[in-house]
Amino acid sequence: MIPGRFYLPIFIYSILILTFIYATKISSQNYNRIKSGENNFAIAFIICIAFALFLGGRPIYSGYFGDSNNYALTYYRYGIGLNVYTGDEGEWLWAKMMSTAAQYLEVSTYFTIVDILYFGFTLWTCKRICPNNIMVALLFMLGAFSFYTYGTNGIRNGLACSIVLLAISYMIGVNRNLILALVLSACAFAIHKTTILPTISLFVSVYMIKQFKWIATFWILSIIISFAAGGAITSFFASFGFDDRVSYLTASNTVGKFNRAGFRWDFLIYSMMPILLGYYVVIKRGIRNKYYEILLNTYTLSNAFWVMVIRANYSNRFAYLSWFMYPLVLVYPLLKLNVWGEQQGKRTSQIMIAHIGFTWFMEMIYYT
Repeated sequence: MIPGRFYLPIFIYSILILTFIYATKISSQNYNRIKSGENNFAIAFIICIAFALFLGGRPIYSGYFGDSNNYALTYYRYGIGLNVYTGDEGEWLWAKMMSTAAQYLEVSTYFTIVDILYFGFTLWTCKRICPNNIMVALLFMLGAFSFYTYGTNGIRNGLACSIVLLAISYMIGVNRNLILALVLSACAFAIHKTTILPTISLFVSVYMIKQFKWIATFWILSIIISFAAGGAITSFFASFGFDDRVSYLTASNTVGKFNRAGFRWDFLIYSMMPILLGYYVVIKRGIRNKYYEILLNTYTLSNAFWVMVIRANYSNRFAYLSWFMYPLVLVYPLLKLNVWGEQQGKRTSQIMIAHIGFTWFMEMIYYT
């Protein structure tokens, strides 16, 4: 078995190599060539299965995979009858999945299935939204700062948010399917309640506040609110009640990557990149696309609520409720909108490299 400490480097450098390959390939293409694209679903499918099997077979108790250890303990308790599924659990779908699987499967097999679903829903979303450039869209998703963490640590949140991504895809397509989007959102909520935030943000963006300028203004105001009343807002969200695990926002410092309290300028700068791109596309260039604006507004609105609690310990867990959309918000205008014309491929390749470069720097340099 591969030692746990090697999983992150193997994953990051694999995505880095693939990104360089596809960035080089797309760099000379103009908008029309990118828009027509090519069908590379088979390659994307194989890559997803390979990574899902790789991450699913990780050594759980090696100390490198965060909450996987706690999930495994709960799984074993279900297996020996110490935990009994009653149907009253708040996140009943996750509890039912674990309690049923624990009767038949080893925990590593269960984790592999979860990762297959995690990668599968992500790939399905890429296929629906960017059918002509699935590999480029997928590499943006896999190269995101939060993707690996939520495939090996916060696996329940990762799975739930990947389902929300698919729900979003059914709300921003030509053939909108509201019923299916609602069903998927309900499934995500039954796995992790916190997905109510991006789900509400989605429906606000679809039916209520449709103009990006108003959502962007709210995002800017959220920074001011964070400075002026961040502590009170943090306490409010911690006691809100939709998920008792949100109490981590007011917990005392412990060890870990994201335990540092205080205003996280590094994360704020990271979070604003899709918003700045959205400003350039929608406001400065005047390129209007209702599907992109729904996606952009959903991300920006969800991220604004995280900015309000940015000072808290482990606020990255709240940030993930917008960050899981981050790569999709970046890649949509690059592959679907005529932003740079003849220079579209060049700009896309540059953003691809910067995107994975940030993840590489944070994971391999900043946190080591």
